[in-house]
Amino acid sequence: METNETPARGSRRSHSIAAFLSFLWPGLGQFYLRNRRAAAIFALPAVLILALVAYELRQGPYVFVTRFVDPSFSRTAAIIAVLFGLWRLAAVVHAFIDNDRARARSVLDRAVVVALAAVIVISHAGAGFLLAQTSDATSKVFATPGPSSLVDLTTPVPSLDASATPGPTSTPTPAPSIDKRVTILLTGFDAGPGRQEILYDSMMLVSFDPTTNSVQMINVPRDSTSFPLYFGRHPVVPTSLRLNSLPSNVSKHYIVGSPDSPYMTLVNEVSYLVGIHIDYYAAMDLMGFATLIDQVGGIDVVNPAAINDPYYDWLDGVHFGFTLAAGPQHLDGKHALAYVRSRKSAGDNDFGRSSRQQEVLVSLLHKMAQPSEILNIPSLLTTLGWTVTTNFPAGQVADYVAIGQNVPSDHFTGFVLSPTDGYSEYLPSGALCLFNARVAALSVKLFGTDSLWSGKPQPANTCPA
Repeated sequence: METNETPARGSRRSHSIAAFLSFLWPGLGQFYLRNRRAAAIFALPAVLILALVAYELRQGPYVFVTRFVDPSFSRTAAIIAVLFGLWRLAAVVHAFIDNDRARARSVLDRAVVVALAAVIVISHAGAGFLLAQTSDATSKVFATPGPSSLVDLTTPVPSLDASATPGPTSTPTPAPSIDKRVTILLTGFDAGPGRQEILYDSMMLVSFDPTTNSVQMINVPRDSTSFPLYFGRHPVVPTSLRLNSLPSNVSKHYIVGSPDSPYMTLVNEVSYLVGIHIDYYAAMDLMGFATLIDQVGGIDVVNPAAINDPYYDWLDGVHFGFTLAAGPQHLDGKHALAYVRSRKSAGDNDFGRSSRQQEVLVSLLHKMAQPSEILNIPSLLTTLGWTVTTNFPAGQVADYVAIGQNVPSDHFTGFVLSPTDGYSEYLPSGALCLFNARVAALSVKLFGTDSLWSGKPQPANTCPA
């Protein structure tokens, strides 16, 4: 008798309503039909997924979204999205036919279930496709760079010159970990129209110290010259060579004896000059930078001083000049690029635009982190794929974002190695020469025993007399 009563109770309840309830939450329709065992079976995976999402959201939605930067995370999420969609579909169909297979359904009931099934298939297939695209895009960003990458990482021919002795950057260092200091070099390169070589117009070191929960940032002048090479082949580079062209000079064999690829020669040279081991690098094409800004709908900045640069030549490719009033401004891609590249306005220079580059980078990162940009992530990452080359581990991006959110604003320290601050001087050619000893002292002050100059004699001055 018990077996016959259960269908009778279920038959008095609307199975289209049951299907809709299981559409809202797997197992809810079965519970409505008093089939508690089936309700528990269908509800369990949904509860587990909800618990998993809640766990991943423990550090906030911003960190959760950045976890999709990891290709393995987004790929796993795509699989879960598709499988859960199939599970929801099974729950809806089961609720519709549960314990009442013989009862005729109306055309309206069947239409409701078909509509619910279509919504499930389209939404979950779409989510799976979106996440698969994200995984593919991020795989390109974090792919192991090769000779065809944006930067020249071609292994050089071994030097036979006995004078090519390794410098401090060749000292073995512990593998990077989240509980130790980590330093990344951010470089922006200029490969625009008419350029015969890639020039690295922006070089910024960002170093995080977990012991003090602080971040140190140093902008290195692109026009630095007359500096000693870390690998010892030349005592000092000629004043005709500037730091931003070091990779191309290695590629063209104007600078010989480097044990590293052209780009890694730049990375290790900056490491040697500033005196801190660089764990990771990220190089971005400035033109791609403008594309990213357009994709997020522009950015907001506060221009500290009016700009009137009559020589700027990238705005429309035809006319020269770039002007921007002081105060709050909303910039599209090409104007944001002009904002970070312009340096010929009265009273402006490389150091002024260095601070603007930091401002634009922060503004862009905040804009990309907005919830409204979630559906835009695949296209953003696709652009990053042909715009950025990095060796930063994708699986650690979210962890460092979480750490960065907890660093107090007064624990950020920024320096520019400018003549105004006493770390360099202008040469008659307009280039800059770093005061090596002062930079080394700054390195020890900022990085303590992590500094490559800690406990070592200060380097000699190499500026022309």
